[in-house]
Amino acid sequence: MGRMLSLSLAIFLAAGAPALAGEVPFAEAPAPLPGQLGPYLAPLPEIMGKIQLRHIKLWDAIKHRNWELLDYEVEQTKNSFGNAVILYRNIPVEFIAAAARPLSDMQKAALAKDSAQLERGYTELTAACNNCHKAAGVGFIVIKTPAASPFSDQDFSAKEK
Repeated sequence: MGRMLSLSLAIFLAAGAPALAGEVPFAEAPAPLPGQLGPYLAPLPEIMGKIQLRHIKLWDAIKHRNWELLDYEVEQTKNSFGNAVILYRNIPVEFIAAAARPLSDMQKAALAKDSAQLERGYTELTAACNNCHKAAGVGFIVIKTPAASPFSDQDFSAKEK
């Protein structure tokens, strides 16, 4: 159990502790005062749905070589994984850790503008998602490289500053 907690903490710190600054983890959320609503804690399917949308945007950023968008979406994905690990105790954290490596590799590849490495990292990230789903008993949720983008209202081409 201690190893799992240490791994959870390591992933949380690597995935974006600053993004959660000011938020109270699920286990320590104070009871709201009478007449007040408590803090909003996103259900796990909502967090995972956002990760799925970010997975699609990562692919769009790779296809359009939009390095800034890619870096942004990687950071947001790390934060979402961190939230999932902190808020929900049944997350197989070793698989979340396996997703952290390809995300970091993708950021480095974006800095180097290495499209081939980006695609390899994306493939590894996708495999890590599917391995985690299997370990969590939801292997029927299979993630793949998107064939189309649901974001037809967004322009992913990189803009010159």
